[in-house]
Amino acid sequence: MSLIEVLVTLAVVSLIMVSASNSVLALYKTNNTGTRALTQISSARSALTALMTDVRSIAHGNDGSYPIVSMSAYSLTFFSNIPNSIGATRFQYQINGTTLSRSSVSPGTPPTYSGAPMSESLATYVQNTTDSIPLFRYYDSSGVEITDMSRVTAVASVLISIDVRSPGMTTPFILTATTTLRNLKAI
Repeated sequence: MSLIEVLVTLAVVSLIMVSASNSVLALYKTNNTGTRALTQISSARSALTALMTDVRSIAHGNDGSYPIVSMSAYSLTFFSNIPNSIGATRFQYQINGTTLSRSSVSPGTPPTYSGAPMSESLATYVQNTTDSIPLFRYYDSSGVEITDMSRVTAVASVLISIDVRSPGMTTPFILTATTTLRNLKAI
């Protein structure tokens, strides 16, 4: 083999190696993006399950408070009877930036909710506020959407939508569920 043949062979092999390494890097990047997206969707599903469980068990507060304390498109504060708890716990679900969080306060003695709330992050990369998709939509007993957020006593059901889009995802993944408030009768 001549020197020119060796150089041409090295150039071809180098091009093949660069092409192969770029393909492997692209494969790892795609796999990483997919894994991250699946993780975020899984945490959003767990958050939706916890939220649905708590909303379905809505109840009057131990201090006699109405079950729904306050509501908005991106926040809901309410009392709920959860398993292994004495009395109703006050929950607040809300979006802070792109994080869906839950805070809870257990009743004290006497039955007040003055303790420090315990907060936890349930899901990240939640894009509801960015995409203008309400986290909560409220309906009365006739199925008419409630837009006046002061009408907490009229709420009979809640539609929950969690819009998840982690870095690398080109389209949002929206999880939705509807629940009827079991322990209430709309007024």
